[in-house]
Amino acid sequence: MVRTGMWFIVGVVLLWAGIVQAGPNQLLNGDYAFTGEASCLTDLTPQDGGFVVSFSVDGVRTFNGDGTGTLQGRSVGVTHPDRVSITPPAFAILGGAFSSDFQASFTYDVASDGTFTTQVTGQLTGKELTGERAGQTFTIDHFPELSGQISQDHKSLTLASDAPTEEDVTFSNRDVQHRICHRSRVLLRQ
Repeated sequence: MVRTGMWFIVGVVLLWAGIVQAGPNQLLNGDYAFTGEASCLTDLTPQDGGFVVSFSVDGVRTFNGDGTGTLQGRSVGVTHPDRVSITPPAFAILGGAFSSDFQASFTYDVASDGTFTTQVTGQLTGKELTGERAGQTFTIDHFPELSGQISQDHKSLTLASDAPTEEDVTFSNRDVQHRICHRSRVLLRQ
C-alpha cells in the first residue's frame, strides 16, 4: 500500500512538472467556437469613393496547446457608402452585402495573468460566397494582433484589437483594398 501511494505521488509530481515545463500556452487547448464583429474604413480621412464595411463572423479556433492553432469561419456583412456627392456630377456609392468563408493559421502567447495575444501567421485566405465578388478568392495581409482574457475555468475567451490597424485585401481579380479595421471576438470552449 505504501509503494502504491509513493508511486501515485511520484506520478502527480511528474505530471505537474510536465505542465509547468509545457508553459502557460497549454492552458488553451482544443476547439473554441467564436462570434464577433468588425468595421473597416478605406482611410482615416473621409474621401469621395470611400466606404465603410461592417461585418459579423462566426467559426472555430483550434488551439493546439503549444502556441499554434488554426481558425476557420464565415463573415457576413454590408458595405456602406462613406459619403454621397450632391454637387454635379452627382453620384452615390451604393452599398452592398456579402458573405465569405475564411481560414488561417495563428500563433498565441498566454501570460501568467490570464491575458493572451494571438497573431495570424502569413495570410488569412478566403472565398467570397455572395455579393458582387461572389466566386473570387482573397487574402488579407497584415491581419492585426488581437489581445484578450481567459476565464478562470478556461471555457470562455475574449479578443479585441488594441488599436485600429491597416491591412490589405487582395482579390483574385487583382483588386486591392487598403483599409483600417477594428475587431472583437467572444470564444466558447466546445
